[in-house]
Amino acid sequence: MSFSDFETSLQNGQPIRLYQFQRGPIRWGFTSADRNIQHLSINFKSIEGGIVDDGIRQTEDAQADTLNLTVPASLDIAQMYRVIAPSQTITVTIFDLHYGDDGFLVVWMGQVAGVRFKDQYTAQIQCQTLAATLERTGLRKTWSRGCPHTLYDNDCQVQRSLFKVEGLIDRIDGASIGFANATAQADGYYAGGYVEWSNQYGLEQRGIEVHQADLLTLYGGTFGLVNGQSIAIYAGCDRTFTTCGTRFNNSINYGGCPHMPGKSPFDGTPVF
Repeated sequence: MSFSDFETSLQNGQPIRLYQFQRGPIRWGFTSADRNIQHLSINFKSIEGGIVDDGIRQTEDAQADTLNLTVPASLDIAQMYRVIAPSQTITVTIFDLHYGDDGFLVVWMGQVAGVRFKDQYTAQIQCQTLAATLERTGLRKTWSRGCPHTLYDNDCQVQRSLFKVEGLIDRIDGASIGFANATAQADGYYAGGYVEWSNQYGLEQRGIEVHQADLLTLYGGTFGLVNGQSIAIYAGCDRTFTTCGTRFNNSINYGGCPHMPGKSPFDGTPVF
């Protein structure tokens, strides 16, 4: 029988819903069934407490189309959001199929927007559709003295591997870490850069707000880091033409207009 035949059958259908979460190369699979299901070379696990959604909706309101998944609070996906959201996006794909049949449908795709812990046992994973991400207000490139490019992206073109320094955390508090190798550069060199490390869920990154001697103050605090841990740090940029040229030798790719006049020709006066 085909998938359509199972869907329309009054007695042969055995519907199963599969939930796939992916963060970078790592994938997790869970199912609403009472047993594990193998699908597309992934083992979709049946979890104690189950996983259920509040129904797939397709309206013109992206907020109304938010899909809520109720899961045990101990689930890995929920625990990633326990204190601070992960730096990488977690995508969600939902499959519908029937037990014993190879046919399936991809019925929903989106990404995790956040997690709300309802109590100590239950969490609600809030998922947004891909359409919702397209409706967000984006940043437009504007004329400015400062560079609008994201450091190390395809527009900036600086090779981040050339500005990477590895080492160990030698002290830590709730907001900052001590990193002896940072003293090789002047204060502020790593401000605007970021710290990178690996954990059981994949790659994690956190921005550096302040660099002073061997002390690095991080955006979002130091949760997930411990004293003696191996990390890598990357140089930061203050988006000025001088820094672009002297620190990165990348003036040719500078995206700002450093010689922009200080008076606007559009302020209503004919003389500028």
